[in-house]
Amino acid sequence: MEDRLSQVPPIDTVKLTDVVLRFLAKSSTDSFQRDQQKPTQVTRTFTTSFDKSKNRLHAQADRYQNKIRKGKNQVTRINVSAHPGIGGFTIAGKVATTDRSGAQLKTDGDLAGKSIATITLMGREDPTAAEAKRAQIILMILQGRITAGGTDFNPWVYKIFLDPGADFTWPIEWSQPTPRSIKFDPSKIPRPLNSSQRKAIRCMLNQTDGSRITIIQGPPGTGKTTVIASYVQAAVMANLSGIWLIAQSNVAVKNIAEKLADFGLVNWKILVSDEFYAFWHEHLYTNIRANLITSEEFSTRLSELHGCPVVLCTLSMLSGDSLRRHDAFKMVPVQSVVVDEASQIEIGDYIPMFSTITTIRKVTFIGDDMQLPPHGQDNIKELQSVFEVDHLTRQDSTTGKKPIIFLDTQYRMPPQIGAFIAQTVYPGPTEESEPLLNSSEHHPLAQEESLLCRFVNVPGEQVSHGTSLKNVEECKAIVQLASIFQEEQKKFKIITPYDAQRGLIESELKQAELEWGDKCFNVDSFQGMSISFFEDVIFTYLSVGNEEDYILISLVRSRDLGFLADKRRMNVMLSRCKRGMVIFTNKAYITKYAGPGKSLVGELIFKYYEGDEGGAWMEVEELKKTQFV
Repeated sequence: MEDRLSQVPPIDTVKLTDVVLRFLAKSSTDSFQRDQQKPTQVTRTFTTSFDKSKNRLHAQADRYQNKIRKGKNQVTRINVSAHPGIGGFTIAGKVATTDRSGAQLKTDGDLAGKSIATITLMGREDPTAAEAKRAQIILMILQGRITAGGTDFNPWVYKIFLDPGADFTWPIEWSQPTPRSIKFDPSKIPRPLNSSQRKAIRCMLNQTDGSRITIIQGPPGTGKTTVIASYVQAAVMANLSGIWLIAQSNVAVKNIAEKLADFGLVNWKILVSDEFYAFWHEHLYTNIRANLITSEEFSTRLSELHGCPVVLCTLSMLSGDSLRRHDAFKMVPVQSVVVDEASQIEIGDYIPMFSTITTIRKVTFIGDDMQLPPHGQDNIKELQSVFEVDHLTRQDSTTGKKPIIFLDTQYRMPPQIGAFIAQTVYPGPTEESEPLLNSSEHHPLAQEESLLCRFVNVPGEQVSHGTSLKNVEECKAIVQLASIFQEEQKKFKIITPYDAQRGLIESELKQAELEWGDKCFNVDSFQGMSISFFEDVIFTYLSVGNEEDYILISLVRSRDLGFLADKRRMNVMLSRCKRGMVIFTNKAYITKYAGPGKSLVGELIFKYYEGDEGGAWMEVEELKKTQFV
């Protein structure tokens, strides 16, 4: 033991400044608090089969997010259903092995022929690879194995995390030779761009010291992915390389890749974890399979990165050890990084990237701090994305301007709905000012005068379901309108705040033999947020920047505000439609709990529609005879 301990570098805080120690303390505390938000008990349903010869139960989840993963801190309880003459019982299990589709649980009992009701996971899940890497980097800084600040400082850590002040300068050698000026020609881009998009792209291309960090805020529907693809096209045309496009979730990265393909760009690669891709999500990558390399293929195919100027992957993969082990950074040095959905990423998650990759010279953060926050911020107010870091976003004392570039035109929502979002979520600096966000005058419904947002009065009641909520009456009404829309060949999707309601609606759609795949989501699913846990809501991720012609919304609640008090998530929910939106809720509930000044949906009903009893509201019985534009 002594020999082993002698090989471990000791922690030495003497050489670290107070500023660096405070930064490390906050990062460690934030990580610990986020870990404590993970549930200590989760019960789920699985498809199971029992191998009597090995005494093992194979449990296959219905969704990727529900997979059982092997963990040191977890035990399982297998809940067996009751049979005639035999009561139900619970038996202990231990995760023996895991595979792409599920897990093998070793048990002491014979479960052959038994019906498994649910499986309960006891204890918090192990740290993810990204969480473990972050802890490792903090330890290495404390041991003096890598630098964070001081004389021999890491400029990215110093600039982003430590607020260096006006005296900060980037390393002189980064500007030698002087970065060449890149002229951006919008006429070469296959999409029309507005002035704010053009400004953003020019800043992304600028590699001088004054633009090492670019922050772009893009409200819903403002073309953030179009800006990224336009930047890539301009950069590649200027013979730039070493461009890495990253996001927190695989699907966010996939959406960027699809936009690159849509632009006709072909010389790029997307790197995807095999655990995410195989069995569960292969269908998402059909159109870009030629550009995809899974982690299982790194040893045989990563050489294809030679001569490739653009690489896409998650922040976790970029920060991990696998790419370094396979010499990916030698083939494509990380020089310019673009982070999509940056407002959802807690800044401490960048520590491994900035501390271990020394070739980065330019970083662009794109997101919207008025949409989904970093995981855990609801309960841990100290968590920050780059948008909440004061010294990166504070107003210039001389010019009065903020360094954030604001994409000011939305193309998704009909202007009628877009105007409401602009006035309530993105108002001007004063009451007399125009909103910061405009709607495109070229939207196909720009001149539409009939109401494009309708409210269906459903006198249902919220019912607890585990840690979530559901509302059976709202589900029935949603399925009724889904049937009408499907018959009329209208494109629609369904959003609800609660995972239990999502599961109920999906089940009822199946039962009614209606389209159900890729139809029903909870709110965080619609913006690509990774697995997180807030109050009684379980959020998952599936798709980023999700939108559809019509959005059907089930609010679920019949008392108390709950989710509706969260302006950022309500903004996501109310900004997804391209043609119209139908909100299912209880009129009495809105009047009592969620009226003006209490929730965005209350503002929408009572302020924007001026309480139009005869126009905006309808009863469930009226759905069949109502015409939707």
